[in-house]
Amino acid sequence: MKILNFKYLSVLPLIAFTGVFLGLPLVQLVIMAFGDVTLRAGTFTVNFVGFENFNRMLDDELFLNSIRVTLVFTVAAVLLTLLFGTVIAIAVDGLTRHSAWIQNIVVWPAIVTPVVISVIWLLILSPQIGLLNKIFEFIGLEKQIWLGEPTPALIAVIAVDVWHWTPVVFLFVYTALKGVDSSILEAAKVDGATYFVRLKSVVLPLIVPALIAAAALRVVMSVKAFDEMYLLTFGGPANATSVITIYLKRVFLESFDYGYGAALSLTVVLMVLMTLLVMLGGQRILRRRNVE
Repeated sequence: MKILNFKYLSVLPLIAFTGVFLGLPLVQLVIMAFGDVTLRAGTFTVNFVGFENFNRMLDDELFLNSIRVTLVFTVAAVLLTLLFGTVIAIAVDGLTRHSAWIQNIVVWPAIVTPVVISVIWLLILSPQIGLLNKIFEFIGLEKQIWLGEPTPALIAVIAVDVWHWTPVVFLFVYTALKGVDSSILEAAKVDGATYFVRLKSVVLPLIVPALIAAAALRVVMSVKAFDEMYLLTFGGPANATSVITIYLKRVFLESFDYGYGAALSLTVVLMVLMTLLVMLGGQRILRRRNVE
């Protein structure tokens, strides 16, 4: 009985910490989302307006554009990082020599801060002094304005994000690969299965939970991405890279529209939570199938 009580008492500090630093701000966000909020003498004053802030979203073209851009950015970034991270992990796992230092090289981009990443890629993509245009000029191709036109700018920020965070997926997948029972692979090999058949029929099904976990993390990271897009393009040109975080920054810090900004934030949080719940449900279904 004492041990049982200690088990519950030991988690009380965590519950209290979560309640104070997560629960209270979330409650405040919900209250603000349903009000017209003004800041007076360092204190927020909330006048209840019902669903007015949420109805306003339907006619806010800038918000709808930011949702579209965020959706495109998130889908592209998540799928590409999953693809590249998985391929690299499988390749490194198959090495018999030099795998340690190759892992260090692969992981390096993920430990660099977004500000440094942005500076590096500005030096690569700058139309005047950028390394990429210098290479184009050297081989006789026309210079490109990578960050000055809508479609190339969006592709560029997706590429930067993929380069930056592919190592995260690599770590998930590589760890899962190291946990695959070698006897299963040997049995498949004895049965005459080729390398690609073993990869498709044995390895990939076993690492699906790791892929789903990596995908869930990448979804959250992509939705809250801000630094690189803002430093590279400031959300432009023509709002082509204005993801939801950049738009929220404008609403909160430039327009000081706190109530509407809270409603936008709450909507995005609910959308992300619903996505994660769907992914978690899919993971549980796959685990049950594997057990059966």
